[in-house]
Formats: sequence, C-alpha cells, structure tokens
Amino acid sequence: MGISERKLREKESRIKQIRDSGAALFYKKGYVATTIEDIAAAAEISKGTIYLYFKSKDDLYYSLVEPSLDKLSKKLIKIAGMKEIDPEVRIKNVVDATYEFYDKDPDAYHLVSRYEASIFSNLLSRDKLDHLKDLMRSNLNQLEIVISDGVIQGRFRKLDPRMTSIIIWNTFMGIIQFQENRLEEGKTDYRRTTIDGAVEIILRGIRKR
Repeated sequence: MGISERKLREKESRIKQIRDSGAALFYKKGYVATTIEDIAAAAEISKGTIYLYFKSKDDLYYSLVEPSLDKLSKKLIKIAGMKEIDPEVRIKNVVDATYEFYDKDPDAYHLVSRYEASIFSNLLSRDKLDHLKDLMRSNLNQLEIVISDGVIQGRFRKLDPRMTSIIIWNTFMGIIQFQENRLEEGKTDYRRTTIDGAVEIILRGIRKR
C-alpha cells in the first residue's frame, strides 16, 4: 500500500469515526444538546480534528442525513412514475424502499424521524434546511401520487390521498419506534412483518369494493 492510499484510508476512517460518534450522540441527546466537544470526546479526537473535515455541527448533521435521504427520494420518484404498475404494488414498493433506507442506514433514518422543524429552522443554514424539507416533502408527495392514481383508476375508494399518505407514513414510523423499544437480543424481530401487516390492513380499507 502506497503512502497516498494509506493517507486516504486514514482520512476515511477518521471521517467515519466522527460521523458514527455524531450520529449516536444526536440520537441519544438530541441535536441541540450535543456539542462538538461531546462528539470529539466520543470519537477520542481533538475538537480541531473535527473541523478539518466538517465546518460546523450542522455540516456534520447534514452529511449524515442528506445523502441517504436524497437516495431514497430518487427511488420513490422512480416508483411513483411507474404508471404501468398497479397502485397497490407501488405502495408496497414505496414501503419496501423506505424500510431498506431504515435497515441500511438506521442512523440517518433516526435523525430524520426525529426532525423538529421549530428547532432546526433556527440552527441549520437556510439552503440546507430548505433542501432537507424538499426531500422529505417529495417523499410524502410520491406516495400521494400513487394513491391518487389508484383513486383515478378506480382501484381505491374516493378518499383524501394526502391524508392517506400521511397515515401510511406515520404508521410506518410508529411501528419502527414501538418495535425498537421492545426489541430484545436473540428474540424474534417483528418490525418488517408488522409493517407488512399494517400496510395490508390499510390497503383493504382503501380498496374500492
């Protein structure tokens, strides 16, 4: 291994160390209560080292949330645009993609699920805040589009697509939180099966009879 390659790996390892420590503290203590000093102590590095890679605390938070949220947003836009696929299947695909986001990057998911507009509007820079809002709004909109398609095609009853999409999202997040709080090592994990069951119950309720 050459010197440049070793330095690159050391840099990537240090950034991961900072991000992992930051994510754990943001989730445990909340964004406001967590300081750069806290993150440095958890990562066992100096505060100055953090500033070599991240300009500020909000820059670190943004780096944890934005990439995964942006990737999810692109997936959901693609799913919503597949008009040839049955709306029920697309709803399940949206849920699948969101669960994959949670499963592969739980840190980002938890930070997004704990997003508080009243707090972050005063802490994040306007451009970063607006971008995160746009991504989260887009994700909700894609589900609303699919449900609207189902109503127009006569697959679903005449209902409020916006309200229905909010119910599905809140059901998803509620199940994750409820099951996580009760998840014991070595015990059966009911998160995915419970979500699938909840989606099926909702679909039964909105199908046009």
